[in-house]
Amino acid sequence: MSPALFPLLMIGLFIVVFALIARATARQSRRTAENIRQLAETLGLQYAEKPPALGMFFTDARAAGQRRGKRVELFPFATGSGKSRIQWSAVSAAVPVATGLTFHLRRQGFGTKFMELFGAREITVGEAEFDRDWFIQTNQPEFFREALLPELRGKITTLVRELGTQARGVEFKLEQNVVRYAEIGSFASGDTCKRCERAADIVCDLADVAEVFAEQQASR
Repeated sequence: MSPALFPLLMIGLFIVVFALIARATARQSRRTAENIRQLAETLGLQYAEKPPALGMFFTDARAAGQRRGKRVELFPFATGSGKSRIQWSAVSAAVPVATGLTFHLRRQGFGTKFMELFGAREITVGEAEFDRDWFIQTNQPEFFREALLPELRGKITTLVRELGTQARGVEFKLEQNVVRYAEIGSFASGDTCKRCERAADIVCDLADVAEVFAEQQASR
């Protein structure tokens, strides 16, 4: 092959690779949008999307609405950038009253052991399996320990047991008056959608817990 043709070959190869990546990204975006739309219909939420911007290959799809007296949202988000960028899928429920409660439930693992080495404190609830599986932090240890009733713990345990080896980055978090369930992965996965459907009720349960705490504080 003539050396003069080599740059043209490389340019052609780049165009082909770019086109394949763009096609795959667009296909996954369409699948994600359709899955969120179906999940929104199941949960009684309003689906919304923004069309792809110029030069982009994905649709910004999400859903929101009222469920059990709370604003519930379905949305994807990402953390990090470049090669360390991580895609998450989430469902959240807003606490309808201001609450001073915060909590964070993470799956036990290397990351939580590392946190403990640097002084992070956790609470336990006295149930061996649940304490083994979850690293729990809260600003109200006594209240939250009592609030995690067996029925609520059972819902959380069942959800995560279904994840199996796919339990990557799973968390429940209350911050700024919003309870959020999140897991690493995309709504393009049907399994992720099923877990988020079940998690929608769990975040509402946890929002109820936060509301009870607010009421107790207000009555003092």
